Amino acid sequence: MRQDTRSRFGFTMIEILVVVAIIALLTTIGIISYTATNRRARDGKRRADLEQIRSALVLYRTDNGEYPESLDWDTMAPISTYISGTAIRDPLDSPYPPYDYTSDSSTFTVCATLESTTPSVYCLSNP
Repeated sequence: MRQDTRSRFGFTMIEILVVVAIIALLTTIGIISYTATNRRARDGKRRADLEQIRSALVLYRTDNGEYPESLDWDTMAPISTYISGTAIRDPLDSPYPPYDYTSDSSTFTVCATLESTTPSVYCLSNP
């Protein structure tokens, strides 16, 4: 009887391919989950910003009798005294104004475009 003197250490090509495929699948799932979570977090920041703007506009109207006709998104003039912290910015830092504001002095609407929900436009109006 002849014995095989070769030892069977190591992995076969099939075993290596299966492991690589599993790692690729898990990585893909992780990346997709991570990007979706980031989108939801940015949308949450946009909603919180709109609530802060709405509250500042209500306070502005209480003091001045009407809503401002326009807002400067860089300085938040004329409602900057009613907002705590710095200027409100979109989480993606796009060069465009982060939110849309319209007013006829007695009512207002402030809107933001969301990334991860349907409908993709979220708006708040005067209470």
